[in-house]
Amino acid sequence: MRVFLEGVPFWKSFLHRLVPPPEGKAYIVGGWVRDMLMLGRPSRPEIDLAVEGDAILWGRKISESLGVPVVSESPFGTSRLHFPHRNISIRVDIASCRRDQYPIPGGMPVVFPASIGEDLFRRDFTVNAMALLLPFPPGNGLELLDPAGGKEDLAHKQLRILYPESFRDDPARMFRMFRFQERLGFGLSPSVSQALLEARKKGFLLQASKSRIWEEVRHTVLEEARISIALRWLEEAPWGDLLPSLHPSSLRRKRVFAWDRFLRHGKYFSSMGKYWPECLLLLALFYGLPRGECRKAVDVLGVPVKVARTVMNALFGSKGEDLMADTGSCRKKKENRNAPFVGVSPQQVFLAAILSGGELLDWWDLFFATAETKREPLFWVSGDDLAKEGILPSPFLGEILREIWQLQENGILKSKKDTLLWIRQQKIWPARLL
Repeated sequence: MRVFLEGVPFWKSFLHRLVPPPEGKAYIVGGWVRDMLMLGRPSRPEIDLAVEGDAILWGRKISESLGVPVVSESPFGTSRLHFPHRNISIRVDIASCRRDQYPIPGGMPVVFPASIGEDLFRRDFTVNAMALLLPFPPGNGLELLDPAGGKEDLAHKQLRILYPESFRDDPARMFRMFRFQERLGFGLSPSVSQALLEARKKGFLLQASKSRIWEEVRHTVLEEARISIALRWLEEAPWGDLLPSLHPSSLRRKRVFAWDRFLRHGKYFSSMGKYWPECLLLLALFYGLPRGECRKAVDVLGVPVKVARTVMNALFGSKGEDLMADTGSCRKKKENRNAPFVGVSPQQVFLAAILSGGELLDWWDLFFATAETKREPLFWVSGDDLAKEGILPSPFLGEILREIWQLQENGILKSKKDTLLWIRQQKIWPARLL
């Protein structure tokens, strides 16, 4: 079978501009090939190239010929370039064909040079294990290599692993599977369902490469179907019995939906201090877990130390510790007029919103919409000021902020002094915060 490029003029032009590798045959592999067969065009501004030779040397030659820098090179024999096109950055990944061995299941592989056939059989799913032979210059059509039957699985809309131990060797593939399920709308073959069951039963995630799991969490945040993917985690529970309380309760589902809704306000969260969208996802998932299970959860998902500390402080901090998390960054940004208010961390704003009840989400949308037109912080008081007055993190914090904001908007509170005096007159706060 041959794949033709007439329907993708940019990619046809790009491939014609590529210089041949110094040695060996070159191929297009992975998602680019899958999408061309399924959609007639690539769905993302990226392309993966493989060469039966030195990928780093080829990457440098491509960099020189196209006049773009090499972004990175890795010990696994890979090279990455970014090619600009109409204000879009096209990612070009180049890898040497290889075969993997996993001396320690779940760990990083040891790699060896290989043919394209061996390279395709080391991949995650058959639909990603196809290649197009790349002649120089490309002709009217590119020859398809499909040793694992990926084209047939595309027709059946199913994901199938290439060998039974796939999830044992790389447990991150389970999270990748959920991403592809939701992105492509595919089902699972019986072999994948059986492998997933075994992975849960044997706790493969405990022996996984933490960085690879966390990379999949970060990729999820960038997916259009991120809500469905996060809910798929809860439903399929790849962690098995490791995290018995992390299940798809109705409240947890609502928090995941609220997380997706809050991502549209990311620029305001960034102005408050350190902000990781994936951190807010973890708060939505982990709220209500016992402290010990939460610690295990951040370990199982490979959460980096700084992010894990932020999550634990937000959920279990005492004496206002979580409210004050990362406020040093906020103080440094006092001149940033995009900050809705100073001294409150993004994670605390998110928790205040989701714990104050679903009816307040509309108010928070209005709150950030108002921030769009204001040139100064929306509150006279900061998170530091609230903590000093005894207003610590609680399900009522969102309601308190809403009342203060409405009084300011109505002209009743006209200064920081007015606001602090009003707070001190409200004897009900301590009772509401218990």
